[in-house]
Amino acid sequence: MNGGKPLQGEGNIERYEPARLERRPLAATGSSGTIEMERAPELVAYWNVLRKRRWTVLAVFFVLFTLVLLGTLKQRPVYRATALLEIQKENANILTMKEMFELDTVSDTYLETQYKIFKSDTLARRVISQLHLDTIEEFNPKNRSRESVDQAVLARFEDRLGIEPVKRSRLVEVTFDSYDPQLAARAVNVLAENYIEQNLEVRWEATQKASEWLAQQLAGMKGKLEKSEDELQAYVRENGLLFLETEKGGRENIADERLRQLQEELTHAQSVRYEKESLARLAEAGDAAALPGLADNKLLQDLTERLADLERERAQLSSTFTPEYPKVRQVQSQIEQIEAVLKRERLRAAERVKNEYAAAVRREALVRQAWEQQQHAVAERTVQYTILRREVGANRELYEGLLSRLKEAGVSAGLKSSNIRIVDAAQAPKKPAKPNLLVNLGLGLLLGLGFGVGAAFLLEHLDNTLKSAEDVERFLQVPALALIPSAQSLNGNGRGAHGLAQGKSPKKELALAKKGPPHPAWFRIDAPGQHGTFTEAFRGLRTSVLLSTAERAPRTLLVTSARPGEGKTTVSINLSISLAQLGPGVLLIDGDLRRPSVHRAFGLENEGGVVRYLTGGQDWRQVVRPSGLAGLDVIVSGPMPPNPAELLSSERMRQLIREATREYRCVIIDSPPLLNVADSRILATMVEGLILVVEGGGTPRELAQRAQACVRNVGAAVIGVVLNNLDLRADGGYYAQYYRDDYYTTPEASTNGDAAHAAKAHQG
Repeated sequence: MNGGKPLQGEGNIERYEPARLERRPLAATGSSGTIEMERAPELVAYWNVLRKRRWTVLAVFFVLFTLVLLGTLKQRPVYRATALLEIQKENANILTMKEMFELDTVSDTYLETQYKIFKSDTLARRVISQLHLDTIEEFNPKNRSRESVDQAVLARFEDRLGIEPVKRSRLVEVTFDSYDPQLAARAVNVLAENYIEQNLEVRWEATQKASEWLAQQLAGMKGKLEKSEDELQAYVRENGLLFLETEKGGRENIADERLRQLQEELTHAQSVRYEKESLARLAEAGDAAALPGLADNKLLQDLTERLADLERERAQLSSTFTPEYPKVRQVQSQIEQIEAVLKRERLRAAERVKNEYAAAVRREALVRQAWEQQQHAVAERTVQYTILRREVGANRELYEGLLSRLKEAGVSAGLKSSNIRIVDAAQAPKKPAKPNLLVNLGLGLLLGLGFGVGAAFLLEHLDNTLKSAEDVERFLQVPALALIPSAQSLNGNGRGAHGLAQGKSPKKELALAKKGPPHPAWFRIDAPGQHGTFTEAFRGLRTSVLLSTAERAPRTLLVTSARPGEGKTTVSINLSISLAQLGPGVLLIDGDLRRPSVHRAFGLENEGGVVRYLTGGQDWRQVVRPSGLAGLDVIVSGPMPPNPAELLSSERMRQLIREATREYRCVIIDSPPLLNVADSRILATMVEGLILVVEGGGTPRELAQRAQACVRNVGAAVIGVVLNNLDLRADGGYYAQYYRDDYYTTPEASTNGDAAHAAKAHQG
């Protein structure tokens, strides 16, 4: 055979290794061998899914929207009454700087507490009792015990009650829902009034309890004060403590006053002693002239002046006379007498200073001794006295404070003021608050669209079939050679291009094939009045096959599928017809020895054929029969043999393909499904290329991948996939835009220029 060499396989089956076909690597991902290429999601792909599943989206949307609409219309109107209350801070006083910064936190806590009290069971039971809500059908369910009725009424009341604080204020909105607008308004107003009344009751009870506690504490404190005063007076009497009234009206202890006086005398004695001591030190140093008091002595002043006069006179006489001169001697004698008197007076003054210093020292010692004795006596009695006096003062202060608080509590108990007031009382609403038709319809619209889109993508995710050329390239990594539309999607009639005969089921067609009469009602592109789109799809397949390899088109092709009923025989027949329209030299072999169908497509008898040749009865040229079309010959299958696989794996089958290739331009073999029997895998080793036919939107990709793996395991090459019986209305009509009736013509009127050019380019 041209362009390849036989390889020894298992048993006696030879495998043909094509030499001119380009092989694409198959990358298996995951443990299951799923072949998948990563591709970024595109908005167009999402839009195509929605267009394809638009009826699912619309159905889910219509159901949910209708349910929401019916539920809204059947719902009983609910009226909502609203009252506005102001909650002020309780017991507002003058605040410190720290309290000013902590005001928001404390205030928020207080407000949250009031909101909880608003929704308390106690307050709700008071309103239920006053309005007799347990007798109203809206709140009182039937056929229940009394205890369960109370709980049910309470639960329904609290469910209809709403508390909504107004931001950045001390205002709060209280709402209540009811079927009766008048009842809704009464419930809110009664609730607000009971809340204010309960607040007053709580404050009054708290004040009463505080007054009772203060009275008890005051009585005890009064007894403690009297006891401490008695102990103080007894101590004063026992220790002989006397007190004098001061000018300011206070009382002063005599012992303390005596101690203070001695302290002053001691301080004075010390200062006098310091003064006398300094004078005594001057006297001891011989500086008597510097002693105070001498300069003021009249006698000493006169003697000093007389001494100065005599010394001047002596100086005058000495300048004229000698010391022995009587006058000089007289003056000298007077000077000596005066100096003796001055010396004696100074010595007398120094002695007097020393005596005064000694007296000052003795007086200081006496005063100090008296001060120490008085201090010791005062210390023993004053410490205990001070303790008792402080205790009396503390008890008196506590007593006066409790007495003041008790009076304030009495005044507060008499005041009936509340820090809560009703700003706006509730009025009976004129319009119902529920149901809100626009909101519910908008919600139904969103839910319907959301669930519809979700259902569409869920179905798309669960749909594991191959539906487009992108799916083929993504999961199988081989090109999609052609997309064959179904007849039903083209004109609304017929079963599509995958059946055996128009309007016949596969089982009926198999029965007709066994009976033998030909049934030419096939989806053949050369049939009169055939749809131009269907014909043009096979022309596209023909062009893809001719251009599938680089050097030349494959001359031997095997057409198969993963499972029965996918249209492999129809593809084989129409591909052969399309190739024959380019010129003679096309041979179609029916290799499906188990369920042959090619003979009925051309109205031939299923006699002789491949089986007769393989069993050695005839030459292969003797079993070739004309198809009735110019350029196309057919070898039918023949009678069903007991061992199809053994016949197909024989050397005569290989010889048939080799010799037919020499005489025909192209040999096409129609084979059984890959996953059912081994016949197709045997034939795949003898051809240059294999075409895998899958049903668009019907073949699971796992089956297609398994079929491809079977071909790969025997060393054959898949040149591409034909997506057959494709519903052009699926995927939102994505492919329908490429198959327009006004563009394609009938097979007779159409030209074959593109395919003819491709055929010339690959002739060799």
